[in-house]
Amino acid sequence: MPPTRRKRLEQPREVVLQAALDAIAESGLDAMTMAALGSRLGISGGHILYYFGSKDRLLVETLRWSEDLLGARRAALLARDVPAAERLASYIDLYLPTGRADPRWTIWVAVHGRSLGDPEVLAAGTEIEQVWAAELRGLVAAGAAAEEWGEPDAAATDAFVARLHAMLDGFALQIVTGTPGVEREQRVGLAVGFARRELGL
Repeated sequence: MPPTRRKRLEQPREVVLQAALDAIAESGLDAMTMAALGSRLGISGGHILYYFGSKDRLLVETLRWSEDLLGARRAALLARDVPAAERLASYIDLYLPTGRADPRWTIWVAVHGRSLGDPEVLAAGTEIEQVWAAELRGLVAAGAAAEEWGEPDAAATDAFVARLHAMLDGFALQIVTGTPGVEREQRVGLAVGFARRELGL
C-alpha cells in the first residue's frame, strides 16, 4: 500500500517547538511527554507523535529550531564593529548554558545520549556543532586580519577550535546539571582566559 500522508498539525510547527522548549524549561525532559505537550497545546498527543514520528525526532527538531534562533543572535554579536577579542568573549558567553536546566542544553545532553544508537540523531547534532565551529574559525581569521593576534595555519586553528569547544562542552555539562560549586560566570571567565592565552593575548 502507498504510504499515508502525514496529517497537518492544527498548530503551526513553531508553536509546537516553542511549547516543547517551554515544557522542558518548566518541568524537565522526562515530564515532556507527547500527552503532556498535546494537553498544553489543546491537541492530541498522538497527533504530535504522528507528525514528528518519535519523541527523539521532536527533540532534534526543537534543538534545530532553537539553534536557528540562537544563530541569529550569534550572527548579530559577531557582526558588531568591536575588536575580535570582545566578539570572542561574547561567543563564549552565548555558547554556554544560561544556568541549571537550560532547556536548549538539556536537549543537547539528551541528543548526545540518544546519538549512541541513532545515526540520524548523531548527524543532526554534528551538523549543528559544525556551524558553531565554522563561525569560530571565521572569528579567529578576523582577529588575525585585524592584527589582534598572529595568523595561525589551518591545522592550528582547527586544534584551537577543538580545544576550546571541548572545554566549553565540559563547562556546559557542569552548568546545566548544577554541579555543586560551579558558577557560570567563573566558567565564562576561565574559558575566555584560555582562549586569549591560546591566541597569544
